[in-house]
Amino acid sequence: MVLKDIPQNVWSLGLDRVRQALDRLGHPERSYRHVLVAGTNGKGSTCVFLERILRSMGLSVGTTMSPHVTDFTERFRIDSRNVGSGVLTRVRERIEPKVADIGLTYFEWCVILAATVFAQEKVDYGIFEIGLGGRYDAANVMDPAVSLITPIALDHTGYLGPTVEEIAGEKARIARAGRPLVTTATGTALEVIRNYAGEIGAVLHVVDTPCEERTSLKGSGQAMNAALALQAARELGFCPGGEQVAYALNTAFLPGRIEEIGDRVTLDVAHNPAAMAVLMEYLEQKGFHGVGVFGVLADKDFQSMMEMLKKTCSRIYIAPVRSDRSWGPAEMARCLDGERAVRCETVTRAFHQALGTGEAVVVTGSFYTVGEVREALVCTGF
Repeated sequence: MVLKDIPQNVWSLGLDRVRQALDRLGHPERSYRHVLVAGTNGKGSTCVFLERILRSMGLSVGTTMSPHVTDFTERFRIDSRNVGSGVLTRVRERIEPKVADIGLTYFEWCVILAATVFAQEKVDYGIFEIGLGGRYDAANVMDPAVSLITPIALDHTGYLGPTVEEIAGEKARIARAGRPLVTTATGTALEVIRNYAGEIGAVLHVVDTPCEERTSLKGSGQAMNAALALQAARELGFCPGGEQVAYALNTAFLPGRIEEIGDRVTLDVAHNPAAMAVLMEYLEQKGFHGVGVFGVLADKDFQSMMEMLKKTCSRIYIAPVRSDRSWGPAEMARCLDGERAVRCETVTRAFHQALGTGEAVVVTGSFYTVGEVREALVCTGF
């Protein structure tokens, strides 16, 4: 992997290191316009919808998202295709002598790589998904023409605060004075965003009507994500026609977002209760009857997510994920419930047992969980 020597789970929020690196590199990011996308859930889908809409207008688009599901290159896209690992490796080798002493974190390196590759490929627009929060996220060094905020719920409370209002305040900081700020947030989160936009003079646009065009991505939230992306395109000065919008929204794809493999397996990276609720709604509408595979990070609200799964799945196979942040024996013990929850050594073993029941299977809880199963199913063959 391109950044295999850099710890993936070491976070140090702040903008100074990235600003310093971009300054030493001659500010490659200034050769194209930027869009920032923050929020709790739906950021990746919104990024891809906007990417596809802009592509339908004949524009070249770079998109960077996180985390990846099965392959690091998923984080970097040029015109809807992953940037090759060879390209990313060569870019790192070329720029590292100029920034090696700064001490960039894993995610900061991702932002720097994206900024540089986008300039190298001469894109018209660079879409940057905010990885954590907004105010101190590395991507917030960009100068967005438009900033987007998807719905906000409780997640990463240890870093962003214990309430929706505090989290909204952090995410609102991607707004810029005099620039459009477009959001699908509601309730108290919206009020926080509205107040901040008023304080700095950002031009707030609230999207509250779902897009009527069907999308290739499943789940009830996708219509709002599509509407958010479409409004962003309009704020950038584009008016795509009906055929362009239909093509864009129906050719969007992201791995692991309510992704169905064959007629038995559903994969979804839901990793907080809000996202899990969307998955459960989809499964209920589909008439799902089967078992679950669940692996999660220790800092997530895994008990709430398990309770949701129990309402849909006759049995849930739980296992640790391949991360230093994985839940462990103590956390899993809190979710054991007679024969309803079966503890397994690995996600792969859990999936084997789930398949062995002959029933439909839903795999969820984390990008790590879905990534391990998807790699076996799609990338290497199971």
